[in-house]
Amino acid sequence: MKKDYSFFVGDIALDEYYKSPYWPGIREKVLVETLDSYVGGMIANAASVYAAYNENIYYLALLNSGNITQVLCKDLQDRGIDTRYILHDDTLPDAKNIIILAEDDHTLFIPTLGITHFEVTHEIIDAMCNAQYVYTCISEIRPLRCGDLSALDIIRKVRASGAKMVYDLDVAHLEPGDELFIEEMDIVFFNTIGFDVYRDGKTPEQAIAQLLAFGTEVIVVTHAENGCVVYTKEQQIYVPGIPVEVVDVTGAGDTFCSSFIHALNKSDNLALVANFANAAAARAVTVMGPRGGVATSEKIIDFMKEKGRVKGSEYDCF
Repeated sequence: MKKDYSFFVGDIALDEYYKSPYWPGIREKVLVETLDSYVGGMIANAASVYAAYNENIYYLALLNSGNITQVLCKDLQDRGIDTRYILHDDTLPDAKNIIILAEDDHTLFIPTLGITHFEVTHEIIDAMCNAQYVYTCISEIRPLRCGDLSALDIIRKVRASGAKMVYDLDVAHLEPGDELFIEEMDIVFFNTIGFDVYRDGKTPEQAIAQLLAFGTEVIVVTHAENGCVVYTKEQQIYVPGIPVEVVDVTGAGDTFCSSFIHALNKSDNLALVANFANAAAARAVTVMGPRGGVATSEKIIDFMKEKGRVKGSEYDCF
């Protein structure tokens, strides 16, 4: 079967926004402004951005079947994302996030759904194996089971089939045993905080060398307004940030990651790929809401031209 789709595994949630005049201390009370709510969730944000580039997606998640879930699923469907593999468990709470905007930044509270076992079918595993990419994070894929197969068994089967495992480790909420998942990555994204958590006392060079030794093909560390660095066995590429007026940084990292793998489908020049993803994320923070990064390739390239990041015809293949 031709690998003409990707599989996104993980959260989708209703993002409830509040604006605070400042970040309060412990035991302090502060009045906050209630803002509009948005459909969000880290993996779902990335999937929505990816779909806007006319990429094909199947989505896997475990949710209750209540009204909020219906809204969340309809949003994905309206974006052209196939939700046939979203499964339901009505013992789960509603999927929500709480986002506080204060002091020119955001703080995200993510109530867990308490999922420790997520049973999937062999049909789902086969679909994952036939994907181009399986995009997820460790906390979302860790509960997966299929009969006697553990999450790691499933991941190894997926990789053996030729599908690439793509992880957004973000701030790297790692648990004991997660090092086994880290050894099974093809492409991985960290932000600055997450990379520091992962390296756990190792120098950046030692941490990158360890990941490459595990077999990770591409490692990206994003540095917010300071751009990103891409590492492979052959090269290290630094891409500077793009100054913009920040409205909301929620979803910027998700935009970067999915824009990066979309760009990989268009070019094997990692400098072009990283510049495109960096621009997509910079543009995303100028828009309110977690899906601010949703745009066509043409809009991203127009933004790059406006910011002086396109020199000639190098992005015509996008």
